[in-house]
Formats: sequence, structure tokens, C-alpha cells
Amino acid sequence: MLDSVRISLKVLNAAQLATVAAAAFGLAWFGGALSGAPRDAATARPALAQSLVQAARAYADALDEELSASINDARNAALLLRLDDSTLSDSWRAGRLQDWLALNPRYRDAALLAPDGTLRAAGGPGGTRVDRSSARNAQVAVAAGPEDAPFALTLALGLPGRSDRLVLRASPAYFNSLGERVRRAHGAGDGIRFAVAGADGRPLVGPLPAADDPHPHEAAPTRGSRDIASPGWLVTASAPGIPLRPAAGPDPRLIALGLGLVLAAGGLGYALGGRVSARLRRLAEEAGTAGETEGEAPVSRVREIAAIAGTVRDRAQSADARLAGAGTGLDRVRGRLQTFEAMSGWTCWEIDPETRQVVWSDPDGTGTLAAADRVATLADLAARFEPADRPLLDLALAAALGADGPHDVVMRTSGPGPESGRRLLVRLLRGRDAAGRLRVHALSRTIREGEPADTPAGANERRRNLVLRRVTDGIVHDFNDVLTVVLANLGVLRRQTGLDPRQAALTDAALAGAHRGAALTRRLLNLVRGGDLAGEAAPAELASSDLAATVAAFLPFLQANVLRDAPLVTRIPGDLPKAACSERLVELVLLNLAFHVRDLGLHGFAIGAAEHPAGATPVPGMPEGPALRVLFASGRRPPGAAARPQVRALETVGRLLRGSGGGWRVLSDGCGEEAFLAEAWLRAEARPAEARTVEAGRADARQDAIAGPAPQASLRILLVESDSLVRASLVEALAELGHDVVQAASGEHALSLLARDAAFDAMIADQAMPVMTGLQLAATVVERHPGIRVILASPHGQLPAAARRFLQLDKPFRREDLAAVLAARAA
Repeated sequence: MLDSVRISLKVLNAAQLATVAAAAFGLAWFGGALSGAPRDAATARPALAQSLVQAARAYADALDEELSASINDARNAALLLRLDDSTLSDSWRAGRLQDWLALNPRYRDAALLAPDGTLRAAGGPGGTRVDRSSARNAQVAVAAGPEDAPFALTLALGLPGRSDRLVLRASPAYFNSLGERVRRAHGAGDGIRFAVAGADGRPLVGPLPAADDPHPHEAAPTRGSRDIASPGWLVTASAPGIPLRPAAGPDPRLIALGLGLVLAAGGLGYALGGRVSARLRRLAEEAGTAGETEGEAPVSRVREIAAIAGTVRDRAQSADARLAGAGTGLDRVRGRLQTFEAMSGWTCWEIDPETRQVVWSDPDGTGTLAAADRVATLADLAARFEPADRPLLDLALAAALGADGPHDVVMRTSGPGPESGRRLLVRLLRGRDAAGRLRVHALSRTIREGEPADTPAGANERRRNLVLRRVTDGIVHDFNDVLTVVLANLGVLRRQTGLDPRQAALTDAALAGAHRGAALTRRLLNLVRGGDLAGEAAPAELASSDLAATVAAFLPFLQANVLRDAPLVTRIPGDLPKAACSERLVELVLLNLAFHVRDLGLHGFAIGAAEHPAGATPVPGMPEGPALRVLFASGRRPPGAAARPQVRALETVGRLLRGSGGGWRVLSDGCGEEAFLAEAWLRAEARPAEARTVEAGRADARQDAIAGPAPQASLRILLVESDSLVRASLVEALAELGHDVVQAASGEHALSLLARDAAFDAMIADQAMPVMTGLQLAATVVERHPGIRVILASPHGQLPAAARRFLQLDKPFRREDLAAVLAARAA
């Protein structure tokens, strides 16, 4: 019908320009009204409007507090029901609900519902009329009640949907005291009235003002609380005794002006449209004249072009819509499969058992997946494997079609290319497509040389190893926290109190035992996390070691189990850079050399070390770049001492050091009259300027420990530690160093403290905090407060690689380590 309606182009153009002019005039008029005329009571009476806004907000906040109190009331009522006592009957619980309602008159009735909605016990006149299906899967829910109750509160007494629920229905008197309390607390006048509307618009308290109510009113929504989200109620505060000033009527002169602008715009559009329509009319007349000359019916070029364009457009839109819908679904499925294949290393197959067609994707030459799937028959695919393995594919396919569950088979590829000889693990699983047709889905991946097949047993072994590592990390963290408490408190006791020689000796022995316990935790990490001796396959955080600390922790073991009463001498500075090898390698080197010295009967064992900087002259046969030069020596063999030469120990040490990129040189093996003397070179980690500052601070701290504590600039430190015992011990140690400490028990607590006051020099955060780890907190603090220096505390080897940009403090730490890190911040 609309296609047959014809409108003149001149009239259409005039109507369009007139509409634009009318809209522009209306907007100008509305803008003038906004800037000049008073809109409502907030403009006419600013003080009253502000008072109404504050009163509505105060009432909404009070209502949120009342709902939180109702949740606590429901929990207290649930305790009275003694649901854990199976000997009590539901009739007894109904009596308890009746007694509880008598003491809480603001609730009309209460009901106890089973998980399936069955009513177990009811109290009050309306307890049996509770909606049993509402809020079944919610912990706490507030819903509108029937006419005799404003609302009903439902509390799950366990896991939502699987435990009993307690339903409390409020009485109309629930809101009686709120209005008076808000007026009294905020000094609002008696003329202010409150109304509450539910989420569905139903009034819960008081009559709601109409949209055209001439009296001033303001509204505020409820915001909820920590225990419950906002129920979506709207609180309205109104002053019915004060009418608004009626708005002034429109100015007739402005109306006349607007009407004149609209008519002028319409006339201009009519004139411009006439010129355009005249040109189109001439074009149509020329087409009609040409048709009459040739004896054919006159045809308008405009109509012909319009008809053809409309037909093509409709067909294209219909086809494009269908193709776009199908293409979107295919692209989504293809994208998910390609993401899975790229991330997991598995290739997805789909086998049609009827047609024996196989569809899969292979990587292209650049390593990325091909844009299009590959399709082949099952026979062509089997030809890519060794002839002896081809029957295995048919057997695995038959097994997958006959039974559920994954079916694994390992086959070898064949062919002249580089892919020949690979072992391929194929896992088949029966399934159906969207149309219900039977399909076999398969996953395949290459098994690397020396790698076992990815069988369910192997997957379980990896999961077990991962669980073992996590459990070990947790044990190491807890044990290091205990050692931190011991070291911090014994250190404060040793320095601040006057101990007699015996007490001082006992305290020093306890400190030495704590340091030995820290070395044991590091060995436990090395044992669980594994890796080769050179540290290449070990985690990056474990492939470096503090030479002085490692030797100091391992020498008591050597003296007690290998060297016995032989004297030990160490001269290893504490400010050396870290060695680029694992602690396990250093311990094995020391163990082999100790056996060599013992078996030769040499007297004593000495170890010294020095730094070989990157710019120093390289030594032939030794690694270039920064290195640690370690000297091992012993005394001569006493006269008459028996000797059992073991040169294999020295060969083992050489292989270990060269495998880690270091060097080894034996100057005297000690088998003759000369003493044992050898030199080892360990690759050292590059030490940035900041690390040199930390090492210098450590050296100063050790000097302070010998000569007495030197004055240090007082810092304001934010200490974030979830363990209260560790936190209290660190506060004592930091206070002894002269620093001002503010404590936080979690990352969220620390962020709230920084939001109020960010004037801190440094922040020490424990990495293994629940909810928000130390690294997550550090990233947030660096973004929001870049002026605060972040120090992460964690057992050695438990910080991820992303934490290397921050200063690190290995637990358990000594007083000089803590002072060194803080001295680096002060510098």
C-alpha cells in the first residue's frame, strides 16, 4: 500500500526543512527555559531541596542497616532451631519460632523450608503462605511480600540450593521507627514524609508522590551493605505542606516567531524542490519520447534503475545474511580449535566412520595453523604411518566406536621428508555432531625423543608432582616464617639485653641453628623442583645462588660427616654477586673436594673467593665476562698418614663446573708432597647499579654488626604481612633499626591505608598472602604510588620472574639483610 502512495518532491523537501526548523526552535526554547526559568523546587527553594536530598539518603542508609540487622536476626533465629540435632522434631522448632516472633514484633511470621521447598516449621499467622520456590539458589535474598507484609527475607543456612532456608516476613511496623529516627538524627522537620517503593514499583511504606505532584520531593536508592546487595528500593522524601510555584506560561511572541521560521523554511524547501523535480521530469519525458519513436512502451530510466537496484539489493542482503550467520559460527568454532591447538600442541581430528573422511589442521611453514582445514580419506591418512602401525589405527578406531572413554595409540610416521620417524600419540573419543550423527574425535601430538607417551598414568604423575611442589612450597614458606620469627626475636634479645656469657652462647647457638634450618629449606626446594646440575633445566629463580651463604650453610654438614675434626677456614666476602648456578651444584663441588682431601689424609680445608669483574683481563681457559674466582686449598699430609688417592672426585668437579659454563684448574692434586690447591671459576650474574647499592648496604650492615649499629636515616615503612606473629617480630626488628612502621594484615588493608595516606618511603610485602599476593599488591602500588619503593619477602626460589624488578628479601633473613635493603632505599 505504501508503494502506491505518491508524494511530490517539492512537498517532501518543504516538510523536511520545516521539521528541521521546528526542531531547532524547540531546542533553543528549551535551552532558554533551562537557563532562565525556575524548573522545580530545587531552584525555587534550594535549602528545602538540599534538606530533602539529605533526608532521603539518610533514610536509605538507615534502611540498609536495618536489612543487615535482619540478616543477623535470621542467623540468631536459626541458632535457636538447633538444626544439627536430629532428635528434635519440627513441631518443637515451630514452637521456638513462635517464641522468637513474640520477642521480635517487627516480623509478622517466619518459616523453615527444606532444600526442596517443603515447609518444615512455621511461626506466626502467615508462615504457611511463604513462596517456597523463591531464592532457592541464593545465600541471602529480599523479595516483595504479600499485601499484609512489606517484604520477605530468605537466608540459606548452608550451601545455597542444598540446605535449609529460613524465611522472615516483615510486619507493617518494620518501618515505623525509621522515619522518626532519621528526622531526629539529621534535624529534619516534622513536615517531611518518607515513602519506600520496591524494585517492581509497589509501595512498601507510605503513599508514593505522583510524577506531576506540585509539592517538592527528592528520591535516593538503597545501596546495600557488606552482607547483602541492594534490593533496588527507592526512598522518596517529600514536603506535602509546601507547594511549588506554578511555572509561567509561554510567551505568545515567541510562538509567533517560531511559527514564522517554520513557514519560511517550508517555503524555501518547496522552491528548491521544484528546481530538482523539474530536471527529473525532463529526464522522464526524454525516455518516453525515445520509446514512442521506436514503437515500444515508454520506460523511465529512473524507474528501471531503481527496480533493478532494489532487486539486486534484496537478493544480496538475503544471501549475505545467511552466509554471515553460517560463517560466524564456523569462524567461532575454528578460532576455538586453533587456539586450543596453538596453546596445547595437540592437533584436532574429526573422523566420519561412514564415509571414512578425516578433517584436521596442520601447521604451515611458519609454525602457525593453516587457514583452511585439510580433508582426506582414512586410507590416505594411514599411508603417512609405518606399514606395521597402520592396523593399530583401525583397531583403535573400532575400540572407540565400540566403547566410551579415550583410546590411545602410538604410531610412527613414514615418508621421505623430515617428518619421517616421528612418534605420534593419537587419542580417540566417540561423539556425535549437532545433527546426532556418530563421529570419532581425535587428538594427536608428537612425542619428543626420550619423552614418555602422554598416557593417563603419565598425566597423573605430573599432577602428583605439581601437587607435591605446591605442598612443599607451602611447608617451606611456613617453616621460613617460623625461622624469621626466631631470628628476629633472638637478634633483638642478643643486642638489646645484657646477657651473661652462658646466655649469649646459648643465643648464638640458637641463631646458628636457625640459619642451618634455612639452608635445609633451600635444599628441600632444590630436591623437589629438580633440574640438572648446571641449572639449565631448573627454574630460573633456583639457577642462582649466594656463594657465601651456601658455603656457610653446607660447611657444618661437611665437618660433621666428612672432614670430622679437620679445621675449616673460609674467606668469602659477603658482597659478591650471585653465582649463575644452583646451590646444589656448589654443594656437590664442596662434597667431592672434601672427600678428596679426606681420602688423601690432607690436614685442613680452606676456601676463598673473589670477584672477577667483566672488564678485567680474561684468563685463558676460563669463562669470559663477570665471574667468581674460588680457591680451594688444604694443608700437607702429616708424616705417616695413610692415603687413598681418588682422582675421580676432581674429574667429577671439572665436569660439573664446565657443564655450568664455568672453569676448573688443578694446580696441585695433593697426591705428592705438596698440598692440594685448585681454582674454580663460576659464572656470575650481572650486577646492576641498584644491586651494587644493596651489596654495599649489606657490607655496611655487617660492619655495623661488628662495630655497633651506626645511625641510619629513619624511614616510614608500610609492613604488609598476613601472619600476625611474623608481623609483630618484624615490627620489633624495624623499630630497633630506628624506622617508623605502619602495619597491614592484607593487600586490601594496605591499599585502604595508602588511599588515606601515601606518605611512605618503602613497603615490605610478603609474597604468599591469601587473596592478593605480594606481587599483585606491588604492581598496584607501583601504578598508583610510584614514589614508594617495594620490597618483596619470600623464601629463596619462590618469587616468579616478574618480581625481579623489585627488591627481594629472602626469608628467613638476618638483621643485616634487612638493614641492607632499607639502606638501598635510603640511598
